[in-house]
Amino acid sequence: MKGSSYRNRDYAFGQTMLALRTAIGLTQAGLARHLGVSRKAVGEWEVGLTYPKTEHLKAFITLAVEQQAFPVGREEEEIRTLWHAAHQKVLLDEAWLGTLLPLAEMSPIPRPVEETIGTTSVFALPARDGPRVDWGDAPGVTTFYGREWEQTVLTSWIVEERCRVVSVLGLGGIGKSALATRVMHQVAEHFEVVIWRSLRNAPTCEVLLDECLQVLHDRPVNLTRRLGLLLEHLRRTRVLLVLDNLEAILEEGQGIGHMRPGYEDYSRLLR
Repeated sequence: MKGSSYRNRDYAFGQTMLALRTAIGLTQAGLARHLGVSRKAVGEWEVGLTYPKTEHLKAFITLAVEQQAFPVGREEEEIRTLWHAAHQKVLLDEAWLGTLLPLAEMSPIPRPVEETIGTTSVFALPARDGPRVDWGDAPGVTTFYGREWEQTVLTSWIVEERCRVVSVLGLGGIGKSALATRVMHQVAEHFEVVIWRSLRNAPTCEVLLDECLQVLHDRPVNLTRRLGLLLEHLRRTRVLLVLDNLEAILEEGQGIGHMRPGYEDYSRLLR
């Protein structure tokens, strides 16, 4: 694989790979099993950090053709563009491409059954009456421009991959809260409960737990059981919990992940 630095990530290639995988209908883990690679490898392709090996790219293209993931009538053009974007060390195999293109005119091969978590499909939606939401002090985002790739990646991680924790990092003032709010509204329908809380004023972990349990729990709870009870709810219920301004409870000058004195319980919560 060819690697690149953080500053030189190939975001356009990553977005193309992500869009094709989504059109195929597989999670990163599902595609990794199909291609015989690690999930980490697929993730690195989709953030433009590395490029697939030739045999993996050919297998991916074959699957995309079988599932009609390319625009109808433009398969050859899209395959050639993808091959060039993937910076392969060998030229596109014309004979292989010639045998592949007739498959594009056939009905798609039934997709492999996607994996499930417990007894719930990873694409399952909550009840039709919609999620129970508590927007708290989430900012109002009336206009939003750009960041399409970031929205797509975050949505994939949250909805398809079911990542337990997702961090949005960046310099102050570049729109992290606006992006998180935008994505939150887009994915809310996939959850039973949605909670937004800002940590800007550095509430204690106990206060945060109390507020979350007020939404999730309908009766008082003993102080010592708060964290355990919250985790029970998170395991049993599909909850989207957004914590904005997390930097307010971090200790300055101590490296990443060090909490201010008195806020160590947040580390337990995140773990």
